Amino acid sequence: MGFVMVFLFALVGTAVGATAFLALRDRARCRRFDDTEGLLIEQQRTAQAARMRATYSSVSVHHGNGVLGDEGNHYRS
Repeated sequence: MGFVMVFLFALVGTAVGATAFLALRDRARCRRFDDTEGLLIEQQRTAQAARMRATYSSVSVHHGNGVLGDEGNHYRS
């Protein structure tokens, strides 16, 4: 009986902890910037992430030349 109670307390504690963590993380993400510099930095990082997603997409990685592009000829004898 004691094991069941400990298990239930651990399960409830985990659920409460996860909920609190996610709520705090969401609150931190929704924080408004007080200055325009922070907003500009966030916009630049978002644009950079979009460029990286387009550059390193699954199609470009799996259908590209990989290492055997221009650099590959340099290392061959």
